[in-house]
Amino acid sequence: MNKNNKINIKSLNKAKGDKGETIAAEFLEKIGYKIIKTKFRKGHNEIDIIAESENGVLNFIEVKTRFESKFGKPYEAVDKKKLKKIIDVSNFFLMNSNIDREKSFINYGIVSIEYIERSSIKLIFFENVIE
Repeated sequence: MNKNNKINIKSLNKAKGDKGETIAAEFLEKIGYKIIKTKFRKGHNEIDIIAESENGVLNFIEVKTRFESKFGKPYEAVDKKKLKKIIDVSNFFLMNSNIDREKSFINYGIVSIEYIERSSIKLIFFENVIE
């Protein structure tokens, strides 16, 4: 595989991931979440969606999208190492926002999106992955 093919695959995967994040944000809004920020970055690490639920809980949400099952279920890609990065970025976000950490309940979630056929998806929302 030459360099141009690698770049094309990388940009295609990014476009697919962006589409998944859009689907996830629309889903969250439909169930009453208010999107505060998307693609919040600290260095190379990112939180896909930061949203407040109807009951005032602040949610840091990772979105995983898969178009092929050979790599496993999307949510299986969120391991302890990835969760640690999400927590690190969420702490950075909280330190640099005017949100009172003492008064805010915080949640970490995953939206798993799996394309089943050309136009069908399976979306699973894990609301609280860290106890």
